[in-house]
Amino acid sequence: MKIGFFTDGYLPQINGVAISVATCAKALEALGHEVYIVAPKYPGYKDEKNVIRIPSMQVVKEPDYRLATFLPNKPLLTASRIDFDIIHGHSGGPITLLGWEVSRLKRVPFVVTYHTLWNQYTHYILRGKVIRPRMAEIASRIFGNLCDTLIVPTVKVEKELLDYGIDKPILVIPNGIQVERFRDIEKGFLRKKLNLSPSAKILLYVGRLGKEKSIDFLIESFAFIAQSQPDAVLVIVGDGPELKVLKPLVAKLSLQEKVFFAGFIPQESIPLVYADAELFLFASQSETQGMVLLEAMASGLPVVTLFDDAYSEIIDDKKNGVFVRGNVKDFAKEVDFLLGNDKKRREMSEKAREKAEIFSVMTIAKSLEKTYSDLIKKNSKKIDLPFKSLTKYLLSQGK
Repeated sequence: MKIGFFTDGYLPQINGVAISVATCAKALEALGHEVYIVAPKYPGYKDEKNVIRIPSMQVVKEPDYRLATFLPNKPLLTASRIDFDIIHGHSGGPITLLGWEVSRLKRVPFVVTYHTLWNQYTHYILRGKVIRPRMAEIASRIFGNLCDTLIVPTVKVEKELLDYGIDKPILVIPNGIQVERFRDIEKGFLRKKLNLSPSAKILLYVGRLGKEKSIDFLIESFAFIAQSQPDAVLVIVGDGPELKVLKPLVAKLSLQEKVFFAGFIPQESIPLVYADAELFLFASQSETQGMVLLEAMASGLPVVTLFDDAYSEIIDDKKNGVFVRGNVKDFAKEVDFLLGNDKKRREMSEKAREKAEIFSVMTIAKSLEKTYSDLIKKNSKKIDLPFKSLTKYLLSQGK
């Protein structure tokens, strides 16, 4: 198959969408398919083959997020001339919309993975003063009903889209990870980088430092953990706008010697980061799946996280991780128990690795392969085009 990934989130961005798209494309190529990726252009970034970059402009500085500008240009023409068998949109921005336009032009199926609950991220766009959560939900409903099929990573997202009023087929296919990247990793990277003692028990967070990630909750909980676990340290890996809020919080709680901000670490070194930790801590309740949880588990780290339906297919409570349904003290209590119980932590570590294997990207790619084949067969006849362009469709919605 000749597959087109039209995505608004892609490398060099370091987030769940970008990494998922890149790893999935490689897995599909390994299965013998030809995958083209159409994504926003990032100045100075060099790509591998079959990546088409559309000129873009920066709309968010931290993290760097760019939107495509569809002025007549050679990359846009190149993308429109490829004879795709199917087009798969990711993220739901301008390039995903372009994918829909091209799919109608080529009369091929159009499927979209709904990676992000946009109603929980509107604060990044003009500080949330123009686009409101409800507006994001309406936009998701309109666009979702344009698709032939939607893919969601968890049942949580499926329920949310149904609540929006989407009536197109929805398939639950989780995002996968390259589990082999996290096996048999040499320890010592974090300890050397941060000059941590061999006796330090590292509690780890990896991800973007954004308000919706609730890292302040982790720091406040750690203030209690540090009282009962003098060797414990909290290492926060990542960068983002919330850093200017989190550092003063650490100082206010007098944790400067116990909480370490490791900053941005390149993706190729991330397996080394997990290797030094005892537990992975997470408090975000805005995720659609939680890819970093899978990475941590593939590395053998039990996860302690606030409960969220998005993680219910990953975390088996008290077996490979712990769900906390309480406040910072309740969270600290669970972490304290595991730090003090080596046997239980080792048992959970093995279960974590076993569960992560289920989410191997090759397994997920085979599920996508079957989905694509089924859609192509179903849509082998000429696709009905009630509207010849997205513009006309959107205008019809306003009547």
